Amino acid sequence: MNVPNSISLFRLLLVPVIIFLMIIAPVNDNFYYLWNATISLRNYQLPISWLIAGILFIIASISDFIDGWWARKFNQVTVFGKFFDSIADKLLTNGVIIVMACATIVPIWMAVILVLRDFIIDVVRQILASKGTIMAADNYGRVKAAVQMVGITILLFVNFRFLSGSSSDNSINDQYGIINQLVLLPMYIATILSIFSAYNYIYLNAKNLFSVEKK
Repeated sequence: MNVPNSISLFRLLLVPVIIFLMIIAPVNDNFYYLWNATISLRNYQLPISWLIAGILFIIASISDFIDGWWARKFNQVTVFGKFFDSIADKLLTNGVIIVMACATIVPIWMAVILVLRDFIIDVVRQILASKGTIMAADNYGRVKAAVQMVGITILLFVNFRFLSGSSSDNSINDQYGIINQLVLLPMYIATILSIFSAYNYIYLNAKNLFSVEKK
């Protein structure tokens, strides 16, 4: 196993640790309240477990850029590495997004779009691979991934639940208040980019994707 694949494996191993740290915090009734320690500053209360999860997510996100750079720099790009790297990325981001949706930190409709988009793109990639075509990442997909990671990182440290806000009201610290909507802005952008990049992937590969194989 080369260095880029080892880094991807490290990122993959971080996923269950990050998810575990998120679901044991006192966030809402869907979680387990196994570690109640928080950092408190007036209305702001950050669970220690989410602080650690956030730091690990940042490390995992940085490792995503490092393994890609290393593979290109030292000519260690492999088909397995591309697949393994993609799986690690999807499990990391989608796993965290699903947990956030359970806490209503991320809207359910947004989580559905982001997770479903990745599923559709993976299906398209597999269909094209079966026809001997490799679907390369485009710039829209790369920007979407970067913006999404930034958005998730922000939400791991700041969201309406950590500001003692309500999930049904629209006062300044609530779910529909101005602060939380500004915090969610990168995720709104990532959602729009995810739809556009999915359309772009399918449009650019439509000829091969919908071609009929001759017997």
